[in-house]
Amino acid sequence: MERLENKLGETRRIMNEAIDRLLPIPAGREKRVVEAMRYSAISTGKALRPFLTMTIGEMLGVNKQTAIRIGAAIELLHTYSLIHDDLPAMDNDTLRRGKPTNHIQFDEATAILAGDALQALAFEVLSDPETHPDAAIRSRLVLELARSAGMNGMVGGQMLDLIGETTVLTLPEIERMQALKTGALLWFACMAPALTVPVPQEQSEALAQYAQAIGLLFQITDDILDVEGSVSSMGKTLGKDSEAHKSTFVSILGLEKAKSLAHNLAGRGMVALSVFGNKADLLKDTITFILERKR
Repeated sequence: MERLENKLGETRRIMNEAIDRLLPIPAGREKRVVEAMRYSAISTGKALRPFLTMTIGEMLGVNKQTAIRIGAAIELLHTYSLIHDDLPAMDNDTLRRGKPTNHIQFDEATAILAGDALQALAFEVLSDPETHPDAAIRSRLVLELARSAGMNGMVGGQMLDLIGETTVLTLPEIERMQALKTGALLWFACMAPALTVPVPQEQSEALAQYAQAIGLLFQITDDILDVEGSVSSMGKTLGKDSEAHKSTFVSILGLEKAKSLAHNLAGRGMVALSVFGNKADLLKDTITFILERKR
């Protein structure tokens, strides 16, 4: 697990350096929005999604620069979603990654603009020839990220999450909500490297199964930590789901059954990776890391 922790730390460093280069502060007064973008995007977060992209990319023989730029695009888009999720109209959070949320540090309007600009920059990065020389591959990356981020992905999941504040969702509805809200972007992080190089169908299907398993696993452990975690370790406000009467895996299944489902999903992810043998050891460690995480 120490190797994984080191790799996650290395990925965060690489992402922060890449995003620093992508977000130079301009001289004009519009620099305020760039400062807000940098405030959230250059961070101490886990960088799990770019880590998955870079690790799978290395396993598949993807060009390192390509993997880094795809990872940066994912992190930029993920950061936009966090900024907007924290807004008063959404989750109304004041703490993210151990510091004030973007709209608290700056203001609500600036936070909205920062999120908008981060989303736009993510697609700018993917469509740039520096990411990949083949325009058809860049176009496919843009298409799949747009699908993962939009109404049939992350945004659709967030809509279901908001509905879940006033309506009791069934377990299949919660699974669908989280497959969209959390799972879609994790799916793209895992599958994007396979869009840039030839990959046997068996391996592509295995990555899709792995992505699906860890997407749900990540959200279940998040729901569990909302009940059992601590603010100091999580770096965000806890207990808000239960206060808002949100439908979650824990609220529907109960704590023990939610933990049992998490272990089942971890097993599914491990089985999916068997096709890669020991080349996937870091990805297997990632499953354990998500299952046992405290933050």
